[in-house]
Amino acid sequence: MSRTFWPFAIALALASGLSVLFWTGIDHPTTAPALAAAVLVLFSVNALALAAAAVTAVMGVPRPAAPTGHSAIPRDRCAILWLICGEPPEPLAVRARELVKALKDRPEGANTQVFILSDTTDADAIASEQALFAALPGVIYRNRTAPDGRKPGNLRNWLEHYGAEFDTMLVLDADSSFTAERLAQMRQTMAQEPRLALLQAGIALRPGSSRLARLQRLSVRMTGPVFTSGLAQLSGACGNYWGHNALLRVEAFRIVADLPALPGRPPFGGPILSHDFIEAAYLRAAGWDLRICPAMLGSAEDAPTTTAAYTRRDRRWAQGNLQHLRLIGARGLHPGSRLHLLAGIQSYISAPIWLALVLLLGSGAVHARPEAWVALAATLTVLLVPKLAGLARLRRQIARRPGPVLRGFGAELVLSTVIAPIWMLRRAGHVLSVLAGRDGGWQPSGAALAPSGKAGRGAQIAGLAILLAVILPQALLASGASAVLSAAMVLPVVGPLLAAPWLLAWLDDLARPNHVAAYYDASTKRFLAVGGSGGALAIHRPLWADGVGTSEQAAAHVNTLIAEATERMLGHPPEHLCDLGCGVGGTVFHLAHLWPEARFSGLTLSAEQVRLARSHARAQGLSDRCHFLQADFTLHASLHKAEVAIAVESHVHAPSAKAFLTAALDHLAPGGVLVLVDDMLAEERTLPPRHARLIDSFRKGWRLGHVSARGQIAAQAEALGYAVLAERDLSAFLHLTRWRDRALRVVGPMAERFGLHHRPLFANMIGGNALTEAYRHGLMRYTLLVLRAPHAARLPDDRSETAA
Repeated sequence: MSRTFWPFAIALALASGLSVLFWTGIDHPTTAPALAAAVLVLFSVNALALAAAAVTAVMGVPRPAAPTGHSAIPRDRCAILWLICGEPPEPLAVRARELVKALKDRPEGANTQVFILSDTTDADAIASEQALFAALPGVIYRNRTAPDGRKPGNLRNWLEHYGAEFDTMLVLDADSSFTAERLAQMRQTMAQEPRLALLQAGIALRPGSSRLARLQRLSVRMTGPVFTSGLAQLSGACGNYWGHNALLRVEAFRIVADLPALPGRPPFGGPILSHDFIEAAYLRAAGWDLRICPAMLGSAEDAPTTTAAYTRRDRRWAQGNLQHLRLIGARGLHPGSRLHLLAGIQSYISAPIWLALVLLLGSGAVHARPEAWVALAATLTVLLVPKLAGLARLRRQIARRPGPVLRGFGAELVLSTVIAPIWMLRRAGHVLSVLAGRDGGWQPSGAALAPSGKAGRGAQIAGLAILLAVILPQALLASGASAVLSAAMVLPVVGPLLAAPWLLAWLDDLARPNHVAAYYDASTKRFLAVGGSGGALAIHRPLWADGVGTSEQAAAHVNTLIAEATERMLGHPPEHLCDLGCGVGGTVFHLAHLWPEARFSGLTLSAEQVRLARSHARAQGLSDRCHFLQADFTLHASLHKAEVAIAVESHVHAPSAKAFLTAALDHLAPGGVLVLVDDMLAEERTLPPRHARLIDSFRKGWRLGHVSARGQIAAQAEALGYAVLAERDLSAFLHLTRWRDRALRVVGPMAERFGLHHRPLFANMIGGNALTEAYRHGLMRYTLLVLRAPHAARLPDDRSETAA
């Protein structure tokens, strides 16, 4: 009892102190008593939540003792359930493959089965899932033909078909990851406690691509460990369930797997959106124990990478948590479970409370005395306690490397403070929307979001409205000085709202933009429009060989050469071909029509190219055989090893020829064929300064990682175990006297002189002119190079330069 009594007593005392300070800061003679009492109640509700969070975080500062573990091998039959609903399947396939591989090397792996349970409904997406997951040995993939009941329905369906075969199940979302070591520890713990129904692991965030994702990860790294650890201590055997990254006892979960819908219409009726909290509450009511394992090591997920995705998820959570108002008083619930539900509800109603306090105090409806600043300062101090507690927990890291840790703390503090008013406004809008009876529904995280160019406009309008609501009453009823003072008081809230469009765009931007991807995202449509390739969908150079009469034929001729080389080397059409740097899929589609039994995959850095390629695949009825992925081919290993890999004007984007050739082995089956078609230096020699400047302009303009001589590429390939099968100079098929080439001889040097390399349009002109001039001087050769990969698998350390 004392373990939980004193933390709650301290939180209550701290909240009472803040409320007293706030009460003394109200100018009672000029404020209606009922209004003063109302704002006190509102403030006290949020103050209590802040105090409870502060106490919880402080409790989590001491690091808990490391789990002792048990030497016994877990004997339970465990199912690992990954649930997917429209999310990109490729990252999940990689994580599943890694976990299956790790389990094979562990004794408990024989008692463990991995399932991928899909509720995806789009036919093309299902085809992609089937193609990817079929390559994973040891994984059972299943797509429900009637995906009713969302995630709970998916789990119920699994229980009906497979549940009797297993003792425990690890529930994971599509973006979750879990290590075999962490799972073994949790299985050992559950084996030691027969009444333990659920072990909820702490969850770290993986690095994300956008600034928003990086900010969320920084916040979780700073405050997540202390808060989760403190919550685990407070909860004891009445822990909570967060819906994923948790190990559950199958026998116990059957009791709560079939939650009935709430009576009435949504948003307060209908399916329970935040079902995980309720499942945990009912498990505890049935006499089972639930514990939180606060360690985040070996347990992770992705953070939303865009503010739109973050908002969509938060809207669903808002409705789900507010539905708990109907369930928090249900008979038989444990007091701890009610507190978990109450904390979730309060986390959302706190936003409209803060917004109401800003309006009431700023407008003068509630008159504040100078002492109100003391209450505000005290409240902000309590708000900072979890962050300071997180910093205290990192004291060892600070002692070793104070600079990075303190810079990260400062960046997180500043950014989260600046963005907080925008989240407050959006969350308040979610609550008001639910209270108004608007059903946000349930959309899976994999559902596509339509891009909006008006993000933040609503926040701007709201910020202006708040400013006017504060200034006008003071200016009309008091004085101009009072109006200015009131505006200054709400500026920390209004300022970020007025700047919301720029702040949200900045958060959505890539934290470390890939300049090659950005170049092709901006340029691909222009390449297709002015290149004249037509239905060939080519963004590579046209080849005007004998018998080629049109631009479309010239653009497609390289595909003919690739097909001829492939069939000559293999003796038959390939079963699977991988295009490394696929553009919008023109070569893939040409070969797919030529080889109707073959499967194809294409990788490109450009999200725009993937979007266009998938659209063309649907239009041509090839989605079942042609799959496209946004990925760096030097870092991403294909799950399906291909008989043939091709790279048309793309291998030069790798850091070096060796890096590309090494990476290509991750995509090729042993003995597979690699076909390169690209611009290569005619000779491996030191160039005079004038010629070296041309090659440098070519590299900068077209965002190339390297430009290598064909002899050098062949030698490096042989050193890696490749065999050189064929080499052909295609330079004679290039036309270098088109009107565009003549225009570029004027525009290209001018754009370079004005330093316009960073703009994709001018960069293309600069690089194109430099390349054409290099051909005129005999420096470059357009070359087709055919290589055969070694038959034996390479050693892991061969990829040392791949990620350079």
